[in-house]
Amino acid sequence: MIQVYRKIRQQLLTQNKFQKYLMYAIGEVFLVVVGILLALQFNNWSVESTNKTKEKWYLINMVEDIEYQRGDLKYMKEHYEKRVKYSESILRSYKKINNFQNIDSLNEKLNLLMEVDNFPNINNTYQELVSSGQQALITNKELSVSIIDYYLYSEDNYIDIKNNNDNVFYRELHPLFYDLAQIIIIDDELYDDQENLFETDDEVATILKKKLENDEIKIKFLNALKSLILINKLQLEMIDETIEMGRILVQKIDDELGLTPDMVNQID
Repeated sequence: MIQVYRKIRQQLLTQNKFQKYLMYAIGEVFLVVVGILLALQFNNWSVESTNKTKEKWYLINMVEDIEYQRGDLKYMKEHYEKRVKYSESILRSYKKINNFQNIDSLNEKLNLLMEVDNFPNINNTYQELVSSGQQALITNKELSVSIIDYYLYSEDNYIDIKNNNDNVFYRELHPLFYDLAQIIIIDDELYDDQENLFETDDEVATILKKKLENDEIKIKFLNALKSLILINKLQLEMIDETIEMGRILVQKIDDELGLTPDMVNQID
């Protein structure tokens, strides 16, 4: 093609047809410019298409992370609701009979109160997006702000609950519950050949009940139960708020991706 252009140009110059040559030169420049513009446009389209694919990948994986986290939060909520329920049950029983010795299933309840969960901060996809510096891939700015707000709130809850567990529960509450209970092994299959070693002991139960006759222990135990209820209720509020924020955020992402409820069910 270049050789054809050269021949035409040489013919025009030889024939001294300057005006025609000028028009031809302008046309040639125009074609070159158009070619460059088309190449740039194609490149822009290719980059935009790649970014759209990346954006979709990040959003879909974020939804998976959020849904997984919501599942863990719902399990955590059930566990914390049980802890509040058992703590309140112990307090109500104490007010009725004015002692802890005859409270029904006290040892089992104390074993549950000794179990604690950390807030599940599942943010792998979001952290990858941030660390790679590609936040601009989320073109919907309102959605981008909602994503940031959700993960900041989730991170704050993770820190708050971990601090409560480390500085209050494990330092003050757990040691007291531990001193007043016999450990119950839940997974019996691990200890089939040593079953008798892990059974609760009636003599130890009597010793523990005598401990609860001590006025100082009573006060510490009552305060521990009340503290546990207050802390767990605050944490339940955090859990509920995070679950709801996650639900709303997933809906926004589905809307952004153009997913209908039927399509979402098919993906699930």
